[in-house]
Amino acid sequence: MPLATFPGVIVSRQLEMIFDINGQVFTQHSPVLIAVLLGLGYCLAELPNSYVKRRLGVKEGQTSKNYKWMFIIIDQADSAFGCLFAYKLIAPISWMLFWKTVAFGTCLHLLINILLFKAKMRKSPY
Repeated sequence: MPLATFPGVIVSRQLEMIFDINGQVFTQHSPVLIAVLLGLGYCLAELPNSYVKRRLGVKEGQTSKNYKWMFIIIDQADSAFGCLFAYKLIAPISWMLFWKTVAFGTCLHLLINILLFKAKMRKSPY
């Protein structure tokens, strides 16, 4: 994931310079450091959810029948949470903005998955 995150960090760095954004998080820190933090945040946030699902007997790539909606939401929210938590380590964002962004990211992730499913580019909408 750090490698997959790196192009987004480079684009964000360029946008930050073009729009002269206050705070300049991406230009003040190494792009490699930011990509590693975001990638690790993404991966580490997936672990608790996976652990719980395995203990409940849920196979990889599936969701629990008993707690379906809870796991659908958590499956979409965990990566947003992990990336934002890593980002918060280097950027002065408020906890209110943090939680609003997690909620927005979760909804956006669900919407994109549903659209990809309808376009037959995904096997499942969730």
